Amino acid sequence: MKKIFTLIAVALCAMSVDAQGLYAVSEEESITAGDKITSVENVVMTYSDGGGTFIAGKKTSNWADADFTAYTNGSTNGKYTAGNEPTGCYYKFETAVAGTLTVGVQLGANKGFFVVDKDYAKVTDYTYMLPDNKDAEESQVFTQNEKGEDIIGIKSNGTVTVKTEAGGTYYVFAVGTKMGYFGFKFEAGGTDGIGNVSVNKAEGGVAYNLAGQKVDDTFKGVVVKNGKKVVVK
Repeated sequence: MKKIFTLIAVALCAMSVDAQGLYAVSEEESITAGDKITSVENVVMTYSDGGGTFIAGKKTSNWADADFTAYTNGSTNGKYTAGNEPTGCYYKFETAVAGTLTVGVQLGANKGFFVVDKDYAKVTDYTYMLPDNKDAEESQVFTQNEKGEDIIGIKSNGTVTVKTEAGGTYYVFAVGTKMGYFGFKFEAGGTDGIGNVSVNKAEGGVAYNLAGQKVDDTFKGVVVKNGKKVVVK
């Protein structure tokens, strides 16, 4: 009997480590500005757009995460001035607990990408997987334009991952464009944002550390490889 309870405890621990909530835009899903998504525990996500209109969910693959299969976008370009709430098309996340938020995005080439916190300040500590095509095994690297905005050179269907705080608010958007949105995943704190971990030598493709820097096979720790986190020992 003791052995059975031990096995149950181990299983529950494993479930808690891998527990991850998911909201994915579905094909033909009808979306209106102001709609709130509350189906993922500990997160309230709000669609926002000055024009009030989002396209119906359009079937499209996300090159970094196969769980995202359709996207939407608003009708008004995102705008942002430091210290002020963004306007136009943006996606707002309110987190009840600390954790890791991964957002599926369709980001256009040379469009300034932002994550902004509840004080309307730019968040710079985030990771990403933004391939330049569906078969790419590595991400493009953000550079900055003359305005100091983070940009990529080729349009991408990918993901951006942000560490969140309890009671936090995060706005995800791009300026000068109606940034596409596939949905999001949220993993509560206590796991350091590590889900579906494989403990092994990472094989195949290029690996990045959690700062988005490319690393070689001698690196030990958590890496992002093929859009997934892996612990390399």
